[in-house]
Amino acid sequence: MKIQGIRRRHAGFSLMELVVVVAIIAVLAALTLGAFNFINQKSARTKAKVQVSLLANAIQDYHADNRSYPVSTDANGERGDEVLYKALYWEGYEGRDSGGKIYLGELDPLNNTKAGQGWILGKDAQARIIDPWANPYRYRTGDQAVNVDFDLWSMGPDGKTNPDAKHKDSLDDIKSW
Repeated sequence: MKIQGIRRRHAGFSLMELVVVVAIIAVLAALTLGAFNFINQKSARTKAKVQVSLLANAIQDYHADNRSYPVSTDANGERGDEVLYKALYWEGYEGRDSGGKIYLGELDPLNNTKAGQGWILGKDAQARIIDPWANPYRYRTGDQAVNVDFDLWSMGPDGKTNPDAKHKDSLDDIKSW
């Protein structure tokens, strides 16, 4: 009698099966990262719009009390965030004993909440108000302003701006006007 050997199938995956699984995982990871980046950018734009709105409302409150807007002589608004910080927070903080008013408490650099720390750099009168992309907000008044009152804007994700609203550097700007 002849005993036939039993053939055993090797347990495990073939190389082709492993390559297919790794490829599927790579595609899913790429799709997830792309969606995550899209959501982060959308969130940053929404955050910038809210911050522009908060700053604009605080500027209006400042105007209601002082009958003038914080003065910015910078036509490009490059140092406008410093003007706003001093007018909306620092002057009120310094004059708190004599009835000074803080127009936007979120500008307190010692504020440990997400609202405060997320858009303030520095710890004194030289603090900068920054947008979600770490660029300072722009503010201007006077003849160079588009609005009669004031202009307030973020340069957007590219960090570039141009006075011409149709220029490619201004297309992603978030403006109060």
